Amino acid sequence: MNHRVVLLLATLMLFLFVISPFSPHDLIAQEKEKEKEETRKQKQITEEIVVEADRPQDVPLSTTSLILKDKIEALQPRNLADVLSYSSGTFVSTGAKNEFRLKIRGFEGQRIVLLYDGIPIYEPFFNSFDLKTIPTEEIESIKIVKGASSVLYGPNAMGGIVNVITRRPVPPSFSLTTSYNSQKAFNLASTGSIRWDKIFFSGFLSYDKSEGFKWSQDGSHTSMDNSDYDRLNFVGKVYFYPNEKSEILFEASYYTSSYGIPSATEYYKPRYWRFKDWNRWQFNLGGTFAFFKRGNLKVRSYYVRHFNVLNAYTGPDFNDVQWESTYKNDSYGAFLLGSLPFASQNEWKFSLNFRDDKVRMQDDIGEAWEKFQHQTVSVGLESRLRLNPKWRLVVGASLDHLRKFTGENKISLNPIAGLNFNPSDYVDLRVSVSQKSRFPSMRSLYSSQGGNPDLKHERGTSYELGFLYEKDFMFSGAVFYNKINDLIQSVRLIDGSRTNLNIGQAYIAGFEIEFSKAFRWLDFSLNYTFLDGVNEDEDRPLDLVPESQLNFIMNAYGPKNTKFALSGLYVSSTEVKIFDDIVRIPGYFVLNAVFSVKISKFDVFLKVENLLDNSYVTEPGYPMKARTLALGFRMRLSQIQ
Repeated sequence: MNHRVVLLLATLMLFLFVISPFSPHDLIAQEKEKEKEETRKQKQITEEIVVEADRPQDVPLSTTSLILKDKIEALQPRNLADVLSYSSGTFVSTGAKNEFRLKIRGFEGQRIVLLYDGIPIYEPFFNSFDLKTIPTEEIESIKIVKGASSVLYGPNAMGGIVNVITRRPVPPSFSLTTSYNSQKAFNLASTGSIRWDKIFFSGFLSYDKSEGFKWSQDGSHTSMDNSDYDRLNFVGKVYFYPNEKSEILFEASYYTSSYGIPSATEYYKPRYWRFKDWNRWQFNLGGTFAFFKRGNLKVRSYYVRHFNVLNAYTGPDFNDVQWESTYKNDSYGAFLLGSLPFASQNEWKFSLNFRDDKVRMQDDIGEAWEKFQHQTVSVGLESRLRLNPKWRLVVGASLDHLRKFTGENKISLNPIAGLNFNPSDYVDLRVSVSQKSRFPSMRSLYSSQGGNPDLKHERGTSYELGFLYEKDFMFSGAVFYNKINDLIQSVRLIDGSRTNLNIGQAYIAGFEIEFSKAFRWLDFSLNYTFLDGVNEDEDRPLDLVPESQLNFIMNAYGPKNTKFALSGLYVSSTEVKIFDDIVRIPGYFVLNAVFSVKISKFDVFLKVENLLDNSYVTEPGYPMKARTLALGFRMRLSQIQ
């Protein structure tokens, strides 16, 4: 039974369960007003561990961009990669392994923490993540924390934090979304939730399939060989509310895919690789509870398994396997996050993070398995002191420890300090300074191709001055400077071999601004980022860091429930070192449009990606999609309005 049949059957069963006259939620529907109130109360218990909230007086540390579900739905995205470009300071690219990579203010993904409902998501050998593995259908909000982020997240947050919060169940409800585009890509996703007494159940299921994409070349569309994919994703949650101040959550998710890795069109030799399997299992259990009279405590344990099988073929016919590489990686972890107010002037926040990563890898069938292990522990303490009604002070520090597989264990102390001034309820001014560390990945420590078990951790110091105005419109900005020491770089030795060394020095300076305004029939947001990123060792710009980036989203609301959304992204030119040559990547502008109409419980939409049919790349040799049209609809059923 293939994935599509499984998805259709599961969707049908979920739909029948939600609308069945014999299901338990009928009893709840008879007490609609009572349920509304209880649902409101349970939604007050936050799912996230990000401590920066939305109101200016609660954001004394760093620039935080918030992307809510209405903005996400306006883009009609397929995955997280389609959303994160539309924030200040972020840059998404794709290249050699067909992974969608993220940079925040010039920092690469290995220096960024990605959280999914509070759980850190990364592949432990490379210490990286792929944005396309996070679907957007169930996302409630995305917070992008830049600069001096809180000390409560543990190590490796030098570049920032992306916290993805999924929707909380409002039962009984059901939705079904499907789309098909002009490049023969099919998507089907369904969500649903029900309730039984104090227990809430929710589920999400999606299936994506594509025969590959086309790119624009000399005015015509050319098929990108080996760009097909097949993806299935499932998420299930069980919430239990023993009282108004407590929540217990169990969550399980499974992501499986198989896909090709297109060969570069230039600069690199052709290679014929395919991921036979790329799977991720995730389980977490924990809760949020009252702590003394006014505090709260969040506890969560989790397990994440990555299983990847990569095949290399001898030629473009993909008949003869040259080698098959397998990764079986397990991560066990837990975190504790607490908050305890003292009087009305001071609040203490504390955290404990633990993670045990185990990697097993086999370069080819029949060869010996290599095994590596890392353990990280982080303890954080943060104090927020109200000096007077307008001034607030934040100080804190984390102690991060890495227990290595071989070599000397590493300890890093990371302090932070911030001062916040609120002359009014809608104006926020802040200044902050922090130090962050990034532990070396297992690959840079132990790989047979340049591993160095004696590597030190990288160190970064961040300075930021920011403001926020939020009354008739929202206008925010920040000026920042980041200094990075002991950067890990791969160098060639006299004998021709390569190794990793802590020799890199770099700085990233710049500014960013965000503006948004809503009218009765129109709303729009605009973001601009300027970056001056310099590799001081080679006295040249950092690889693939654009100097300027501008993006916007505009939503226009017409008669009879019609809506038109227009989104644009401009990225200036970048450069990258390939072998011994500096390659310049031209800048580009991409325009997308979505037209939708709401008819009763249905939303029908038409989406056009790359409306101007521009030919562009985010990384050299890997062209992006040509103009693509997609038609889809979404159905929503709910007894709670």
